[in-house]
Amino acid sequence: MSTLPVPVHLLHDIPQSSVPHSPPIDASDLTGTIPPVAVIPPLLEVQDLEDDVDPANAGLHPMALSNANPMSLGPENPHVMQFLELWEWSNQAGISLRANSPVPTFREIRRLARECPSRVDYRELRGDDYDFQGINWRRLGVTRNIARRRRMATFHNYVNRPASDVWHKKGPSDRLLPPVENYFRYKSMDIRRDVRLLHFQLRNILGVASRTRVFYPSFTTIKEHDPTTGRDKTAMRFESQTGACISTLTANEDILIAGGFYGTYQYRNINSTMSLDAHDGQLTNHNSGITNHVQLHSSRHSSTPLAAFASNDFGFRVVDLSTNKITSEIMYDFAMNCSALSPDKRLRVLVGDHENVIITDAESGEILQDLKGHKDFGFACDWAPDGWTVATGNQDKTIRIWDARKWKNSKGEAESIAVVRSEMAGARCLHFSPLGSGKRILVAAEEADFVNLINAQTFSTRQTIDIFGELGGVAFANGGHDLIALSCDLSRGGVMRLERCDDGAEDTYSYADRTRSKDIPWWWTPGYDWMPSPEQTVATSRSQETLTQKRRRAAMSENWNF
Repeated sequence: MSTLPVPVHLLHDIPQSSVPHSPPIDASDLTGTIPPVAVIPPLLEVQDLEDDVDPANAGLHPMALSNANPMSLGPENPHVMQFLELWEWSNQAGISLRANSPVPTFREIRRLARECPSRVDYRELRGDDYDFQGINWRRLGVTRNIARRRRMATFHNYVNRPASDVWHKKGPSDRLLPPVENYFRYKSMDIRRDVRLLHFQLRNILGVASRTRVFYPSFTTIKEHDPTTGRDKTAMRFESQTGACISTLTANEDILIAGGFYGTYQYRNINSTMSLDAHDGQLTNHNSGITNHVQLHSSRHSSTPLAAFASNDFGFRVVDLSTNKITSEIMYDFAMNCSALSPDKRLRVLVGDHENVIITDAESGEILQDLKGHKDFGFACDWAPDGWTVATGNQDKTIRIWDARKWKNSKGEAESIAVVRSEMAGARCLHFSPLGSGKRILVAAEEADFVNLINAQTFSTRQTIDIFGELGGVAFANGGHDLIALSCDLSRGGVMRLERCDDGAEDTYSYADRTRSKDIPWWWTPGYDWMPSPEQTVATSRSQETLTQKRRRAAMSENWNF
């Protein structure tokens, strides 16, 4: 494929590629009855993206017509239909990479492109005959496990530092955790072909206000989606195509806010029923002023709503949303791609176009710690509810866990307490489970396909959920008992909902034995949730539910059928 020059407003360092070294995984067999295939209703704002579409006439950004990265000079990862077509074509062309195994047929690939369900429920799953995205792998002539191995062998992880993601399996550093946990189960997926992913590195374009209110960017608007019913409506409109070029968005119970490619932002009160009118503003006029990330939080001194913006012009700005004015502007030595505030709102973790992680004073922006360890640029971070556990994810395919009580060792060297290897690509979105939601978990969404749910107490085990397609983010809902993931695939993308399935496990967890074994590391803290005991957890003001509610939920879960 011919390459195009990179527009100035998209400038990040041109990524290099490397082939992943993670081993393949086995797809578990699922049982159920396969539903009749329904043709997905036509979208109001976009035609079939695999037909002839003229961007000039349709008003679509050129990036929306192909995979997530057609305008960079690096390699491109295809969406689901392109992946299958390239697989079939490589077999016909006799390319040496083809596997000595069955190959999907072109006729069935085209059938799959035409016939698409609008919703896939848990009870409809039937293994290779009908998976999370409604794909019938058996009809294609292959198995899902074969397709997964093929995908992992041909996928290219984006890196800015050559060979930064090479895994030295015999080394003492990062570990690929065994997928032996079972925290969440699949509930449903609503297939949507209008999810608009415009930047191959920025994957925080999902906003979740509640279990029934999920937001994602479409081609000319921001859509509001209800995962419980599958219904959609418009949440925010834009006056121009420039304004509709969304690079990041987020939401809480009251506010929806989005940042754009040209240094702009727009927000509105989502509880207002009067109109969709929104407030807007300009963060920067710099040619490379793309808004990389936004986080909503309140002021440490009051309930004033604030938005913290990380921009590609090296600036970090805080906007007071009650007055729509910039209250803080700090310039750093490199672009910031993600930020997370500590629970006490005194510190902030930042990652960006540099290998190092920086910890700053949340109000002054002063750099307090400069932590070495990663080998490539960072795009994800989060701060846990316990106040001291911090996670950062970089393109080197590692997730590093830091302890705020001891950033460095006695030699003055930065020291992470754990290094977790991602499955296929670098982690682009990280979230710790909310306080009071149950077993502490770190959710890590990779660039594509894999959502990892990591045991956030030991960082030694995980649960893995995999689909096919670029990911646009993950977020907790319903007090941490629902998990929402956004797939940006052009043919089988949409909103996937997972629900917690380990309620009641806390009742069998022992809180009596508090003795510290010699085998337990210094940073390990007892407790099932983020506090040492259930009583301490629910007594915390930030807890999601009372002890009675937790026990009621556990009792109800005894009658669930899995």
